[in-house]
Formats: sequence, structure tokens, C-alpha cells
Amino acid sequence: MRLLALAEMLQPDFSGAFAIQEPTPTIYALIEARGLHLIVLPAQKDYLREAKWLIENVIEPHDVLVLDGYNFDTDYQQMLRQHVTKLFCLDDIHAFLFEADVVINAAGSLDTQQYQLASHTQLVTGPDYALLRKPFLRVAQQQRNIKDIRRIFLNMGGADPQNHTLQILQQVKQLRSNLKLEVVLGSAYQKREDLYHLINQAPEINVQVYQNLRAEAMCDLMLQCDAAICPPSTVAYEWCAVSGPLFILRTADNQKHLEAFLLNQNLAFPYNQLPAVVASPDSVKLTTMQIQQRLYFHGQNRDKWRELFFKQIYPAWLHLRRVTQADCMLLFYWVNEPEVRRYSFSQAPVPLEIHQNWFEKKLLDENSFIFIAEINSQPAGMIRFDIQESEALISYLLAKAFRGKGLGTAILTKGIQAFRAFNPKADKVIGLVQSHNIASIKAFEKSGFRSEIFYSTTQQSSVLKFTLAI
Repeated sequence: MRLLALAEMLQPDFSGAFAIQEPTPTIYALIEARGLHLIVLPAQKDYLREAKWLIENVIEPHDVLVLDGYNFDTDYQQMLRQHVTKLFCLDDIHAFLFEADVVINAAGSLDTQQYQLASHTQLVTGPDYALLRKPFLRVAQQQRNIKDIRRIFLNMGGADPQNHTLQILQQVKQLRSNLKLEVVLGSAYQKREDLYHLINQAPEINVQVYQNLRAEAMCDLMLQCDAAICPPSTVAYEWCAVSGPLFILRTADNQKHLEAFLLNQNLAFPYNQLPAVVASPDSVKLTTMQIQQRLYFHGQNRDKWRELFFKQIYPAWLHLRRVTQADCMLLFYWVNEPEVRRYSFSQAPVPLEIHQNWFEKKLLDENSFIFIAEINSQPAGMIRFDIQESEALISYLLAKAFRGKGLGTAILTKGIQAFRAFNPKADKVIGLVQSHNIASIKAFEKSGFRSEIFYSTTQQSSVLKFTLAI
């Protein structure tokens, strides 16, 4: 479910395929409904053989791979990482050395020293990276005010092999008589017969049972409930996004870090406090918990994930080539795009004839170097170097579809590398940036340029001058 949430967050900028062993019809339907391609992996427990099968049959060098499971150990990661652009791991047990490019653990307050990471591996942690589905991101920006508990949401995971659902129903039936329980079963739950036997034998329990709820229906049901009982897992984070009294019961060892975070930050009660809270709700405590939940779950997760992927992937995909005659109209459309003109020193539109004359001269000028930046063969931007004596003046732009994806620094860095390879004469590169062009200022700073205030006599204004020795 969290990988499906990630796929939703990254669409439409990335298309996705979901690889899994022995998918059930329910899982297949969930994947297909999100517009993802399903890859059925050969059923086996030799995971290195599985990695080899992926390399031989599925993945391409430009692909990005996200692993979510407990069998993708160091050797598995090492084998796959060299065949993809980037390798990500979702993790909550830190059980081995990680060789992936990025490891993400959504638990808060982690002791990151517990992780063994390769020198190239980045670790990202915290609830900002909770993989919440669209409806939960939406409701996280709303406010709820719960003063009493009459209706309880109960979900103990996709399989619940120990049947905690049944045990909790047996305990809850001894609480207040006016309680209603909304029980959501996962697709892999196997104890339905025992569950319905209890419900039929205990008519005093007001229970409604659901199974295989889609995200929208799950979110709507949570909004109708006053409290929730669930494990410290993704569903607990989804409830926190809805907000309200939360009671958590740990069902697996890999949940202990998330459990500690939820309890220590007053985002949840331990399950054993349910009888006391239901019998005598403290409105101040309940409100305080909801306020705390809103501090951590505010609906901005999609932005954090997209920023992480953009900064990791797009620069790696970026390729530069020399401009050709065929690029004349492409540059014409780019330079006249409103946002480009806004940050140009001359903001008036460039007429086609003037552009064509300028372009022809630049192609013939041995002191001018223009490169087209491409992402997977799709034009994404341009960078130009004009040499004057031993200095080269930089000008660059990004196509509208590729702005805000961390490419400014990448196009500067790779552009300078390409320029250096073509031209040994210039020993310094200079960029002039208007003070309100914050994105370009940050790109130059991250690329190692030194800045100073510079008065431009041609523009009759002060601009930022960035300098880098090459």
C-alpha cells in the first residue's frame, strides 16, 4: 500500500511498474487502478536469483528502483544498484548494511547511528516521508474536534495472522454499551469465520465489518469515527492525518521504533489505556493529541517525496549535447516563454528574425558554446558560454516542465564540465543574476560560485555577480 501511495505522489512525472511475486486478484486490481504496469516475479526464495532475473528481463539503465521488503539485503542491493540510475530502499528494521543510493524510514526520533550505510548512501527519516494516499493528504489540512468516543475504527493490518482483531473485539465488548466498532479487514485476513462467530454469539457488540476498502472509502470511514485502534504502522499514520484519539498495539518487532515515536510525541495512547479513556474521556487530552498530530501530519508529504526524487533522479538523467541548426526554433520558444523573459535583463519579447540572426552568428562564433540539456532524450534546457578574453559569461534556462526539480545546479555543473572539455582558453566563468531570481541564485551558490554585488552599466542597476575559477 505504501508503494502504491508513492506511485500516486510521483505521477504524472514518473510512470511506474510494480514487481511482486504471486499477486492476488485484489492486489492486481489495486495496481491496475493506479495506472501501473504489473510485473509478476517468478515465485522463489532465492532472492539473488530474483535480482539476476530482474536485470536480465526487466530493468534498463535509466530505470529507478524502489525496494520495500525484508529480504532485499546488502548483496541484493549491490547486484541491482549498478544496473539502474538510482536505487531507493524503504526500511524500518535497519538489519544490514545498505548499499542503496537513498534509504527512507518514516519513523520519527530515530537513532540514525543504528544504520550501517555505504559512503554513497543518504538516509532520510521522519513522518514528513510517511507514504500517505491522496485522501489522507487532503484531510490532513482539515481540523476536527473530538470530545467523546462513541465510534471506534479498528484495523490490525493486511493479514493479522495472530488475529488481534478477534482478541480486541472480545475485550472491547466489555466497555461501554453504546460503542460502535467499524472493523476493516485486510485482503489477506484468514479468520473471517472465527470473527463472525464471535459477532453472532455476542449481539451486544455493535460491529460493522469491511474488507478491501479503497483509500477514499477508508478515509471517509475514519472521518466518521471518534477514535482508532491499530498497529504502529502506515494505517496509524493515516489515522494521524485524519486526527483523533489513537490507541496502538504493536504486533511485530519492526514496529517498535514507530511505536516509540507515536507514544513519545503524544500522537497516540498505548492500547491498554483504552478502557480508561473510553470510560472517562478527557477533552483537554484529546484536543492536545489532535493538535500534536497536526504538527506532524500537515499534508505536505507529496512535496517532500517529489523533491527527494527530483533531486536524486533528474540530475542523474541529465545529458548535454552541442546545439545544432535544428534547435533554432526550440530556443526561440524557450527565450520568449514569460517566466524566462521575467528574469532576463531585457524583458521585451525577442522577434523571430532577430533571434534567427543571433542564432546563426552564435553557431559560427568559435568563442560561443551552446549546449542543450536533455532528460531521457527530451529537451529540458539550455546553457551558453560566451568567451571574452580569459572569462566566459554563462547564460542558462530550463524548460517550463523541468523547473522546480533541482536541475539548476545540475545544468551549471555539467555545463561547466562540458565547456571545459571543449575549450581550454577560459580560466574563469561568470554569471550575472538579478536579485529577485532566487532559484538561479541558489543554483549558482550550490555549484560553488563566489558572489558579489555588481553594478551593471549596461543595465543601470545592481545585480549579483557569480564567479568560479575553472
